[in-house]
Amino acid sequence: MSRRRGDFYETAAWQVDALTNYLPEMSGSVWCPCVGDGSLMRRLRENRPDLGPFVTNDIDPTREADHHLNARVSQQWNAMVNRYGRPDWVVENPPFDAEMDILRCAIETARCGVAFMARISFAEPTRDRGPWLAENPYDKRITLERYSFTGNGKSDSATTDWLVWAKVPLAKPFGISAYGYKNRGAQHADLSKTGRQRTETSGSVDTSSIPGSRMGAGRRPRPSDRRAPLQDRS
Repeated sequence: MSRRRGDFYETAAWQVDALTNYLPEMSGSVWCPCVGDGSLMRRLRENRPDLGPFVTNDIDPTREADHHLNARVSQQWNAMVNRYGRPDWVVENPPFDAEMDILRCAIETARCGVAFMARISFAEPTRDRGPWLAENPYDKRITLERYSFTGNGKSDSATTDWLVWAKVPLAKPFGISAYGYKNRGAQHADLSKTGRQRTETSGSVDTSSIPGSRMGAGRRPRPSDRRAPLQDRS
């Protein structure tokens, strides 16, 4: 199968729903370094209107974005930091052929964390990725149902994960099977319209109606539920 120009494949709304429901710790400014058609960013804004400001980039000059820089080059990230300051979060579904370079730059740049969509095989400790992954383990893994990125109804040969590298504490669970989002998109769209559903007393996310969730409504994460953040290496 021939690949699309720029290795571009849009992000489905339900895939973003899974991320926002399972990563309530995301807050503040967000960079999207490979914004493409804007599908990921639009859904992120719908689900989390409290996030922002957003800064967008895409190497394709025909795409609508704030910048058209090469996200594989650290010097170009530095130029954006000089202009905007460091983002709190970087959220992206990058081109698979450039993901490693972009991920390194994102983790070095973000203040709080990176949420990165990748094929499930990305976590395999190959000769190329293994040493880096061993030194930089992800903090949360949200495995998605298989999806047809080509839009022709045929599923990809492998599914995808949201992998999260965090410099802030994250609540359990750390390994998540996000079952039900693909076929219950309408249900999750209704949930996302309310943003993060928090109780006044606990401030925790109401995930009681989300398939696969192990955190009940109104439950305050215990200290033992928190994973120590990555040390800020930038």
